Amino acid sequence: MTTGQNIRALRKKRGLTQEKLGELCGMTAGAISSYENGVTVPKRRVVERIARALNVPAGKIADSAPPEIAASQPDRKASDLLLYDGVLTALKELYGIVEGKVIVGENGAQRKYYVVRQISGDFILREDDIDAIVRSAKASMSPVAAYMRHVREQQAAG
Repeated sequence: MTTGQNIRALRKKRGLTQEKLGELCGMTAGAISSYENGVTVPKRRVVERIARALNVPAGKIADSAPPEIAASQPDRKASDLLLYDGVLTALKELYGIVEGKVIVGENGAQRKYYVVRQISGDFILREDDIDAIVRSAKASMSPVAAYMRHVREQQAAG
C-alpha cells in the first residue's frame, strides 16, 4: 500500500474522520484527503505529525509499503510506486508546489496530472511524464552506482 493508503486505513481503523485527524495534526481535512488520495505526497515531518495523531510509529505509515502491486495502480510494481512518490516529493522540493488533479472523461476513465507552480509560470506534468522520470531514474542508477564504486576503490587504493 502507498503512504496515502496507509494513512486512510489507520485513520479508519481508529474511527476518525479526515476532519478530526486534520484537527489532531493541525492541518485541514483537505490536506488529509490529498495525502490519502495520492494527490500530494506528505513530507517526513508531516508523516511524523500524522503518526503521532494516530498513535503509531511513523514507519507504519511511510515504510510499510509491501512488495506487492498497489490496488489503485495494478500495472505498477511497488518499487516503481515508491520511486513515483519520490519523484513527486523531489518536484515539490524543487518547485515548492505540486498539485495533483484528476480529469474524468465522459466514459468515466480517470487520468491524473500534476500542476507544478512556479513564479515564472505553471506547467503541467502528466502521469506518463512522471513515469518517464521514474524510468530515467532507474536507468541511471546502475551506471552511477558503478562510477561511485570505482571512485571508492580508487580512494581506498590511493
